[in-house]
Amino acid sequence: MKIGMLSRWNTACGVSLHAELVGREWVKMGHKLIVFAPNNIRPVSDDEEYVYRCFSDEGNGATRTFLDPTPFLTEDYEIFVAQRIEWAPLKLLREIFPEIRRRTRTVYVVHERRPPSNPLFYEFEWDVVVCFDERYERQWLRIFPGKIRIIPYPVPNIRREDKLEARRKLNLSPDEKIVFSYGWAPELHVAPVLPCLTELSRNYSFTYLVLMDPTSTFRLMPHSFVRLKYERPSLERLYVYLHAADVCLIHKQASEVRQGEVVLSSSVLMCLGALTPILTSDTEFVSFLDKEVIKYQSLQQLGKILAEILEGKYDLKETLEAAEKYAKKNSQTVIAKKFIELFEEL
Repeated sequence: MKIGMLSRWNTACGVSLHAELVGREWVKMGHKLIVFAPNNIRPVSDDEEYVYRCFSDEGNGATRTFLDPTPFLTEDYEIFVAQRIEWAPLKLLREIFPEIRRRTRTVYVVHERRPPSNPLFYEFEWDVVVCFDERYERQWLRIFPGKIRIIPYPVPNIRREDKLEARRKLNLSPDEKIVFSYGWAPELHVAPVLPCLTELSRNYSFTYLVLMDPTSTFRLMPHSFVRLKYERPSLERLYVYLHAADVCLIHKQASEVRQGEVVLSSSVLMCLGALTPILTSDTEFVSFLDKEVIKYQSLQQLGKILAEILEGKYDLKETLEAAEKYAKKNSQTVIAKKFIELFEEL
């Protein structure tokens, strides 16, 4: 099958991660893939030969005035998949969309937290609209009646690695307890938990390993138990960090979600395939998950759970079993095949 896909690609972004997980799996399955991607921000890997950088998604709608129509109109593909077009130059894309529809079947993958306000968004006619779960379906059913299909957001295929080997690769002590955090907004996702971890460090010996973007201007006050690494890792490299850790801490704030928005945490799903215990705040970002992650409702509860994990008293068996079951059920291989089945129907 020949597939064209408009999406961010090879960048630190949940849209890009989704596209890369299913797209690379399609290529492994023997399908032809062409990716129409914007100028890259926060690149994490070099582009494959099938990637065209042919539009801009920076700035607001009025400033997105670059789109090269040539690859859209000259490349050979029979399915056109688009992921979050509200970031693209909609007016320019709309001009060539009738020709795309004439040649292909079209599939839209919803990443938007809520229906966009830009009226141009609704001038695109899709054969099928893919939502990640029933929450998204309820939000979009009125807008795209009869066109919704549910295909869950993919989890990277399970990857296992010995903890000591992972620590050797990162030059970390084989004996220390490691709490690991990773993200692009440390002021939101790291700074709020530091008082709790500082208090915990008075009674427990552990390292808080924080992976930060090399371009980040955020500065943490010195803490003896905090170790900062500045790196923009590929997924493979990120999993080395995850395998080296005793627990992955992903803190989100409820204020990051506005009323009426539907969200999921691509960060949590990205990390799930490492089978490292994930400790995360109980917010809408993980409302679709249950025992696959350990949820805390307050920083006080976070400290209590972490203390039990560091003491070896917290039973992680149920969490890891549930995480493995979810990761297998929604692996990138499984989800990529679900898309191919949909394409074949079209």
